[in-house]
Amino acid sequence: MSGPIQDSNRRSGLLVGGFLAAAVLMTGLVVLGGVACSGDQVRQGLSGPGAASPQSLLAELKDDKAQIDQITDDMMGRIQEFNVSRKPGERAITFGEIFYDDLSPEQNDVLGEMLAEEKDVSYKAILQKLIEDRETVRALEEQVLRLEQNLPDRFVIARQGDSQYELALAYLTQDAGLEAGAAKQLIAEVDMSDTLLPGNKVWFFHDADRGAFRTYITRGEAGTTPLVVRRAVERRLITERDAAVALNASLQLDLEATRTDLEGQIADLSERRRTLETDVASLEEGRSQLRERVAGLRSDLAQRENSLFYHVASEKELREQGNLTVLSKRLRDAKGVPFEQSLDLRVDSVIEVTAEQFGFDQIKRVRLLPEVYMIERDYTVEPSEDGSSATVKILDRGLFRGKEVLLSVRG
Repeated sequence: MSGPIQDSNRRSGLLVGGFLAAAVLMTGLVVLGGVACSGDQVRQGLSGPGAASPQSLLAELKDDKAQIDQITDDMMGRIQEFNVSRKPGERAITFGEIFYDDLSPEQNDVLGEMLAEEKDVSYKAILQKLIEDRETVRALEEQVLRLEQNLPDRFVIARQGDSQYELALAYLTQDAGLEAGAAKQLIAEVDMSDTLLPGNKVWFFHDADRGAFRTYITRGEAGTTPLVVRRAVERRLITERDAAVALNASLQLDLEATRTDLEGQIADLSERRRTLETDVASLEEGRSQLRERVAGLRSDLAQRENSLFYHVASEKELREQGNLTVLSKRLRDAKGVPFEQSLDLRVDSVIEVTAEQFGFDQIKRVRLLPEVYMIERDYTVEPSEDGSSATVKILDRGLFRGKEVLLSVRG
């Protein structure tokens, strides 16, 4: 099997690149991933001549990880302190410019450029310390890479969609030869809190004699590690926390101002109370009148909302007024129509039309306009046997509530 990549040019330029090898505890760090790894996929770390024991290598990795964690935490604080000092239009430091390595040489040298341009001695010191810390982390990353190459552990390169759980399960069942139940029991004892990225190395080691299993990740070919992702999330949470604190302080000031204003208003109201008390009787009377008026308005509103408003006219009259088209007798325009009559649909659904209203001998047809309302579906027209009248019955009351319609009568 091929060994892990040794070319230092391929190690991550992430400040925390490779340090998740340092995240190794004896129980291991589990990172999310998802495709099963076959025996051909899993490769073994290089064992250099005279390598220390796996336990001592893991201890060194853990110590390096602790150092990288502490340094990157300090750097996060310095970045935040520096950015807070920036005035509008001044250059701030972005997270990616420090913690990612898929950048151009110009982007990677941004700290040097900002150091040369910075005039304030205090902030020059912050930038200088960030540069020194970056170099320290890079040196630790190289050391992590060397330690990683001497581990007896085996690794697989994560692909898009992989999950650490399934990769570990495949290793234990296919390479270590464990039953699925035993493999799952071992996996359940390790941490699964980080995020696996395509290109990360996912490491495995199983001690059959002791029944121990560890799994962890290093940067590999991903150009970033889960710790960097976690740092990005932490940075966002810190920013959100600071924004919340600032908002809370602003709200407190607003609250104080509001309270002062209210206290002044209360004093004024107390002064006016004696005057207002003399007006209570008249206000009570006015309130009673308003209640009666409101009740009437509510009744009128309820009636309007539940009524159909209509205007009955002969077809000839509507045509002469321009409400109907000349040929098709379809509704052209309802402007000027008063819709003076109403039908309260809560209590009634019938409109009576008589021939006598229009000077007809008998009614030949009654239409309800506009034509969007369909006869026999929404309403019916029932002429009397002698044609002297016709009854329009509303079938769908809900459809006609609050609507205005024309009743066109032909004699």
